[in-house]
Amino acid sequence: MSDFRTPLSKVRGHGAAREGVHEFISHRVSAIVLALVFPFFVYGLMKALPAGYDGLMAWIGSATGAFTLLVFITAGLYHGRIGINEVILDYVPSHDARTFFVLINSLVSFGFWLMGVLAILKIWLGA
Repeated sequence: MSDFRTPLSKVRGHGAAREGVHEFISHRVSAIVLALVFPFFVYGLMKALPAGYDGLMAWIGSATGAFTLLVFITAGLYHGRIGINEVILDYVPSHDARTFFVLINSLVSFGFWLMGVLAILKIWLGA
């Protein structure tokens, strides 16, 4: 009888993925970041695209365009990774398959993020 916690307090914070509410809050924060950055992203594209390819490269080459794209890609891929992980955790019955698909999802998301960041930095820094 050394444990005075109630049964509810013992299980609080242990969801299906044993992550508690961290994934839920992270998903909502990334959605808020996307909602805040999306108007800047659309405005930048609308200003850049009438000039064609050179206008787009000039926008990405500016500090504002590069920062907007970096934040948009980072938040978007993170938001997508969390959403796909939820689908995997909810609908894949086998523990081994769940682990495999979550790992693949994380690696693919990181790979796309790395390619996007490197491309933006290359354009921005003029390398």
